[in-house]
Amino acid sequence: QIKELFVDFNSDVKQGQLIARLDPETFEYRVRQSTADVEAARASVLTAQANVQSALAQVMRAEGDLGEAQRDEKRKLDLLAQNFISSAELDTAKSKTASLTGALKVTQAQVDVARAQVQNALAIVRQREAQLQQARVDLERTQIRSPVDGIVIKRSVEVGQTVAASLQAPELFVIARNLSDMQVEAASDEADISRVRDGQKVSFSIDAFPGRSFDGAVRQVRKAAVSAQNVVSYTVVVGFANPGSLMLPGMTANVRIITDTRDNVLKLPNAALRVRIA
Repeated sequence: QIKELFVDFNSDVKQGQLIARLDPETFEYRVRQSTADVEAARASVLTAQANVQSALAQVMRAEGDLGEAQRDEKRKLDLLAQNFISSAELDTAKSKTASLTGALKVTQAQVDVARAQVQNALAIVRQREAQLQQARVDLERTQIRSPVDGIVIKRSVEVGQTVAASLQAPELFVIARNLSDMQVEAASDEADISRVRDGQKVSFSIDAFPGRSFDGAVRQVRKAAVSAQNVVSYTVVVGFANPGSLMLPGMTANVRIITDTRDNVLKLPNAALRVRIA
């Protein structure tokens, strides 16, 4: 919903100026939720890192126990060679060494698992941080700012009105960038468009100012055809200066494009060219 409007018709605006604000409450909650998710993910990273340290400590302990068992096995092997102990005691020592070797492998595997959990936790942190950034962008977009310097020529919303962007963004404002430099979009018939070129001089009149003529020049001949009632026409863009913002957007103009000129041409009345046969 539109919560606040800061400009109205004919308001002068600057690029980046705040002109309207949407209700930000929903987006603020999303930012808070995303912030909490990031903090929880970072805590999970610390827990996973602590598990790695614990697993490494278990590996060191298992290595120590295995080393002690291997030394004990070697001593008993020497004692058995001197017939000081039975072979059963040596078998017990070998069994203990093998058991501790397996335990060491298990703890080393646990270290690998803990490190993988750390990497997974770090990836979750990056994912949550991206969601937080997206939530902040959405919150920032509740502040509608002018994209250009200009003047508001149309306001299409009211405070409290709901706007929804689905396939097409809704129109909130129409901002004219510069009313001192305007253009006329004239429809030229397909039979005449071949004689129209960029830069040709143009004169036109406007119904709002009867008896006055204005000058301009062709800026662009658009190649997209417009068909209406089986009549094909092309849009000719005529640029002209509008000092003092005399003319307003949307006015109707009658355009005359000068396609060619001749100087020092003999001019005769039509009557002089008539032939009468008695």
